[in-house]
Amino acid sequence: MRISWQDPKIISTFVVLAIIFLSIFSGRIITGYSYKLILAAIMGIAIFITAMVNTDAGLAILIFSMLLSPEIMLGQVPGRDIVIRFDDVLLAMITFTWLAKTAINKGIALFIKTPLNKAIGFYILICLITTIRGITLGYVAPAKGSFYVLRYTEYFLLYILVVNHIHSRKQIKFFLNAIFVTCALVSIYGILQIPSGRRVSAPFEGEPNTFGGYLLFILCIVVGILLQNIPKKLRLTMIYLSILIFIPFLFTLSRASYLGIILSFFTFIILSKRKIVLAGVAATIILAGMVLQPEAVFSRVTYTFQKKREARVKVGSVYLDPSASARIYSWKDSFEVWKKHPILGRGITGFKFLDGQYIRTFPEMGAVGFLALAWLLWIIFKHSLGIYKKMDDELYRGLALGFIAGFIGLAIHAMTANTFIIIRIMEPFWFITGIVIMLPSLREEERNEALKAEQTS
Repeated sequence: MRISWQDPKIISTFVVLAIIFLSIFSGRIITGYSYKLILAAIMGIAIFITAMVNTDAGLAILIFSMLLSPEIMLGQVPGRDIVIRFDDVLLAMITFTWLAKTAINKGIALFIKTPLNKAIGFYILICLITTIRGITLGYVAPAKGSFYVLRYTEYFLLYILVVNHIHSRKQIKFFLNAIFVTCALVSIYGILQIPSGRRVSAPFEGEPNTFGGYLLFILCIVVGILLQNIPKKLRLTMIYLSILIFIPFLFTLSRASYLGIILSFFTFIILSKRKIVLAGVAATIILAGMVLQPEAVFSRVTYTFQKKREARVKVGSVYLDPSASARIYSWKDSFEVWKKHPILGRGITGFKFLDGQYIRTFPEMGAVGFLALAWLLWIIFKHSLGIYKKMDDELYRGLALGFIAGFIGLAIHAMTANTFIIIRIMEPFWFITGIVIMLPSLREEERNEALKAEQTS
């Protein structure tokens, strides 16, 4: 007898069995692990049920957890801790429910073909090959290397989930609202840290440079939409949100983020038609800086260039500060290691920690890995630019424009930070990447529906 998976009795039985299994699992871990892991398991059960009923709600919860979830330490290996976060658990649960749905409903595609699939697949393949090689040569600790390869793969899994799930303008607005609300909450959290005199950072995150990269990217998305012909109410909301984001962004005191936002701004000037408005914004920011003169920001920038010889690296007649000098020396070390393994490197985590996405790729993944990363980044830029030029819808066009500017800013940010492997930046980045890549398909569907409506009327 053939089983009907759409039968309410079958579905109810499946849900009950899943709850029983997860309850037994939760009971087993209660006695052996910390309260954080227990809480993660309980949340996993709730998310599993929520995602089975409504995947949109599950993804929205995931968006909030990207910046608002703490970490759970699983263990330590030389050089770095192995930690997971609640959003790792949520993504795993949502993925499981998605796979269950595709198995039950044969009409749901497991993978949708997108312009990024080949580049993503090739990059993951190189990550695997170089890391397995590093493990066999003794450069990579198996647990550490495997964990970080899985972490990188997780970002692409999120992208796949989004492109497989996005199918309407309503969903895009819903997810953008969730992203903006999350950013507003962490921005307020950042502003509350300013009186302390410390560099501001995100909740459960002690790295201001990471927070700066995240704020840079979301600010560009906001500005991209703001530059379009949008309703007055939405325009005011975007203006308030951009100001709310910009304040803590300044006080991250992240020099990489400052440089990135400058290049993002030039991207807006080049691509947007509202050049006069942008010039006015730039003049306003400069004037406000001259009047207010935020000491922390100016001190951070000028600190880079030292007159004293305590700074070790000299550029022309100027000495760089100890932090910048340390980066230069570590970059030199990375090139020396890369020369010994020029093709495939020593594997992910096979070399010491480095601040700099591109310079880190050489000793870890070699020339092949660098080319794989460069190809992936080029494909993202190429197709997002093409999407922007094709879009005639104001919301879609603004989203694509903001994404391009944010991507350029992150590419600059990655010169002195591991931007494209940092989870608090990459999860929002790949979520929005999935939305942007699907814009042409959605726009085509909207046009076809409008044409059918005209023909029937």
